[in-house]
Amino acid sequence: MRAFLLLSSLALTGCFSLDPFLYTPGKTERYKLEPGGATPEETVTADRIEPVAIAVGEQDIVQGAYLRGSEQPPRAYVIYFHGKGGTLDSSIGRAKRWSNMGFDVLFFDYRGWGLSTQVTPSEATILEDTRAVRAWMLARIGSANADRLVYYGHSLGSATSTQLAEQEPPAVLILESAFASIRDFQTDSAGMDFPVGFIADAKWPTVDRVKTIHVPILLVHGLADEFVRPEFSQKIYDNANEPRQLELVEKAMHGDIPEVMGPANYTALVQTFIAGHL
Repeated sequence: MRAFLLLSSLALTGCFSLDPFLYTPGKTERYKLEPGGATPEETVTADRIEPVAIAVGEQDIVQGAYLRGSEQPPRAYVIYFHGKGGTLDSSIGRAKRWSNMGFDVLFFDYRGWGLSTQVTPSEATILEDTRAVRAWMLARIGSANADRLVYYGHSLGSATSTQLAEQEPPAVLILESAFASIRDFQTDSAGMDFPVGFIADAKWPTVDRVKTIHVPILLVHGLADEFVRPEFSQKIYDNANEPRQLELVEKAMHGDIPEVMGPANYTALVQTFIAGHL
């Protein structure tokens, strides 16, 4: 009740900002980067995990990890863009799943998250981070493999990956549990339903950005997602260029699509889409 009254009073004064909600960076004193997981799909050997530090400008650092795929040479090279919270340790489960599907995966903490340089996150700082991450990845795999580079974004990561794709396109873009834009999120989110008048400096206009992106796009969304409605991915799909595919998953929520689909079905969806467009 106190929280409700506080939000109501802030709404009346017009000074409530959504930006702190958009970015909830996890902090840590050290990364664990555990190779083991709850399932075989999220378990790798320790020798496949390589911590990396990526320079952003002259002084800042983005911390990440490079995870070698179960197949070598890999099917493709993936940059994984995580959501609004957590750190590398909460991202590694998805990275390991993709690694076990035969992809080399680079995942990272934006500045402000984890042990990356602490800054106040914004669209501008995150773009600097992702551009540095892409440059590092291309230096690692060689420019000859640029046409095998995949961006995979989950939740907020769908917006950050699309932002980078607009300026520096991948070979394939995969968005999971995506929201269309902050304005759409303000008015349509089932989990929040914030009034339009609430302040948000960030725009994250994925639904507009996809209009300018001409690479294959796969959108995956759970029909039981009560935090980011599946209608968002439908809207992005409707505005995206061909080739495009939308997969709506029965009973799946915001963060459990691979588990609800099952390892075989999720793997087949991802591998078939990527292989069909490389």
